Amino acid sequence: MSNPQLNYSFKQLSSSSCKKSKGIILDSFEYHSLRGNREKEILSQTLIDASLANTKITTIRDINNNKLGLIALSNGSLELKDKLLPAIIIDYIFVDSRYRANNKILDIKVSQMLIIYAIQKAIEISQTVGIRYLILRPDGGKENKKLVSFYESMKFQYMTDKHEWMYLKLT
Repeated sequence: MSNPQLNYSFKQLSSSSCKKSKGIILDSFEYHSLRGNREKEILSQTLIDASLANTKITTIRDINNNKLGLIALSNGSLELKDKLLPAIIIDYIFVDSRYRANNKILDIKVSQMLIIYAIQKAIEISQTVGIRYLILRPDGGKENKKLVSFYESMKFQYMTDKHEWMYLKLT
């Protein structure tokens, strides 16, 4: 099977571009017909966090340079048994509404490519610093069975029944 990443390119946005071009970035995507306002609010806050250098945003584009979506990553920790374990947090995964659901290239969804990107970056960082986990909180929590199932298919799991965050162990 050929490498699906060859059909995509990733571009990390600088904190200054997130600040200066916030409106342009927000307007460059199409949002869900029902949840669009909420998606845009979350993306707006994520861009503010990125403009303060608290979060790093990376866009994904197709071979025609269309922006398909983005992923926002930051550093944090996973609390387990009163210990804080270093982690990379997936703050937000956003896929333009035009490229959701049935839009696959080589049987891989855009959201899957974004998670694969996050996993690769987290592994790179873990080889230099003591990061052991990649974590995320499914939008809607455990009740969002479809999303939880998707993350489980990408090998994320809950540490315990009490946790709202899912993790992927890197090492």
